[in-house]
Amino acid sequence: MARGRLCCSAALIGIVVVLIFGTLLEGETSAHNEDFGFPQVYPDPSDRVVKFLGKYHNLNNLLLHVSNMGFFGDWNSDPTSPSAEWPAGSGIEYLFAAGLWVGGVVYDEFNRPDTLVSAAVYQLEYYPKPDARDVIYKTAENEPGGSRIGDGADDDDDNLVDEDWLDGYDNDGDGFIDEDFAAISQQMYTCTFYDTTTLMNANRTEDFHKPLNLRVRQESYAWGGEAAKDFIGVEYKVTNIGDSTIYQAYVAFMVDADIGPVRQVPTSYTDDMAAFIDTTVKKFELNLDTGKIEPNDYDLTIGYMYDYPGGDDGDVPGYIGVMFLGHTVDETGRLAPQRVEIHMFRSWSSGEEDPQDDKERYRYMRGNSDFEQTIDPPTTKPQDYRFLVSAGPFARIPPGSTLVFQVAFVCGHPFDDFIDNAAYAQKIYNGRVIDDILYHWVGSSPPPPPNQMVIPSDGKVIIEWDDYSERVPDPLEGCFDFAGYRIWRADGWRHESEVPTENQWKLIAHYDLDDLPAIDTGLEGVGKYRYIDSVGVHNGLPYWYAVTAFDDGRAFRFVVDPETDRMDSIPFYGSYAQAQKLVYPRAEPARRMGKVRIVPNPYPWNPSNPTIPDDLRESHRAIGDMVEYEGDPSGRRVTFVGLPRKSMVRVYTLAGDLVWSKYFEGPNDPITGAPPQWNLVSRNNQEIVSGIYIVHVESPYGSEITKFVVVR
Repeated sequence: MARGRLCCSAALIGIVVVLIFGTLLEGETSAHNEDFGFPQVYPDPSDRVVKFLGKYHNLNNLLLHVSNMGFFGDWNSDPTSPSAEWPAGSGIEYLFAAGLWVGGVVYDEFNRPDTLVSAAVYQLEYYPKPDARDVIYKTAENEPGGSRIGDGADDDDDNLVDEDWLDGYDNDGDGFIDEDFAAISQQMYTCTFYDTTTLMNANRTEDFHKPLNLRVRQESYAWGGEAAKDFIGVEYKVTNIGDSTIYQAYVAFMVDADIGPVRQVPTSYTDDMAAFIDTTVKKFELNLDTGKIEPNDYDLTIGYMYDYPGGDDGDVPGYIGVMFLGHTVDETGRLAPQRVEIHMFRSWSSGEEDPQDDKERYRYMRGNSDFEQTIDPPTTKPQDYRFLVSAGPFARIPPGSTLVFQVAFVCGHPFDDFIDNAAYAQKIYNGRVIDDILYHWVGSSPPPPPNQMVIPSDGKVIIEWDDYSERVPDPLEGCFDFAGYRIWRADGWRHESEVPTENQWKLIAHYDLDDLPAIDTGLEGVGKYRYIDSVGVHNGLPYWYAVTAFDDGRAFRFVVDPETDRMDSIPFYGSYAQAQKLVYPRAEPARRMGKVRIVPNPYPWNPSNPTIPDDLRESHRAIGDMVEYEGDPSGRRVTFVGLPRKSMVRVYTLAGDLVWSKYFEGPNDPITGAPPQWNLVSRNNQEIVSGIYIVHVESPYGSEITKFVVVR
């Protein structure tokens, strides 16, 4: 969707939305039937606990916005957070919004058919219940209560496994909440929402929503390993909580991508293209059960999009598509499709081609026939596109039954890497058989990062952490394979994105097990280990730090040469994105007046000014400058060094006119963590001009006057 417009482009570059349909369970009910009283229609109060702003996966290379309303992407509503940024730190977005569609036919008491579709995008027909517990929950493998593999999967020793969905409720009636659920991946979000509210009808003059009576439980997963860094997995459990069977059901994902640097170039959505590919990828891989190298074929059917070269947004490389990794099949074709595949791929441009009601949406999901695929040809000219992929038909979803399917957003460039990433998403979803049980979404993981704290100081940063990583077994193999820590630092970040780019991160320390005594303080908890970074650290500049852990490779063996079957054990390294923290080094507040300095002074508007250090010249117009973005249209800034607590700073022209003033309670901004700074924008919201300015500081220690110069 074009930013700020009501219709969205479906252009997705570098991301794949992968849909996998799981088992269709007839008559399945939960341990407690609070959601299966038929009919189950929740009231329409507007105080639903919608969670959306600021919620996004930030573990790997794809920063994906999450909501509890059935859609992903920021929908042009959260300018301070990524929508679906890839690669992380690039500022390139690949998604406006992508959402769930479920459609089917129901019969009323007079046996009259009614075709209904519950759609998240753009209809906003999924909402959580009006309960404070219906929010988004965050967890990860190895978190308490989240075991799912092996003997420890029964977290509460009640002879049931993963019976208490992570949702804030006591689902198994044992008096405890969220004590036994399945935690998947290194960063997992869960939420629950329903199509049962007609809250949105009050603002519609047509296309009123009529619920299918669905409860949807959504999980999304991110891994930090190198092979899995370019996709986010999603699993849906869609339950019919009404009293009518849903016939000829389809499940679909509608995607509106808007590819490009959309925050800087709002018209990025206008030059996207769409196509479809059906291919088989052969991989020679180690079978962990047999210890042999075996070929594996991954059948990939992908609807994808890419940015057309040129245009307002330039050349944006990469691809995004939607593929089904798996779903319920029926050899007879009576209850479900006979094989795993996309039933329908359709792309269209914004405007009159958007479906106008449930019957049109259902026709889009169904395609030309219930019995044959409908695949649109590739687009021939760049436009503002969106696309839809569907799977089905599923003959019926009876009351109380659940349809399970999986999705993955996958990014990649060039095209071969895009396909490889999609194949790896398929591999992770396919999972492994362990102790005769098939587990989906299985991938080897490094140890989780330790609990850590970064402490700004004068010309240095102190990093402290605990030994949590050492006390957690591998979630796949159950062995304790911790092998050491790594410390990372990112320099030169100017708020081009919410996080640094990959090339801004540098490894500054590596500690194997034998090295740990040298940094062990003898304390317990955060503070057990300490590292002080002072090399090239400047007060007032932003730095990012992360402590990650790695294992010894016992839980995973990498195939070096398929021809000789030679294998090497290699460690798995945690990603800095798991634990990244922003900090501004600074001196302690002064305890007397006469020490306040403004840095830099003079302020150089020319980035080639010789007073700027060489290592900062390329990334800063002046020391401390940020790029212009919506939250800070100036980007420029100076820092007040040696400022006492409770200081009032006033800036005047030489003629005595007040330019700007601000009261600083403490040594750092309570929101950003930055030291006392000014963005060189006047109290009249205008950028200041070159010249000499008088700075007057008042504090409990007295007052002080100094000068500040701006040079063009």
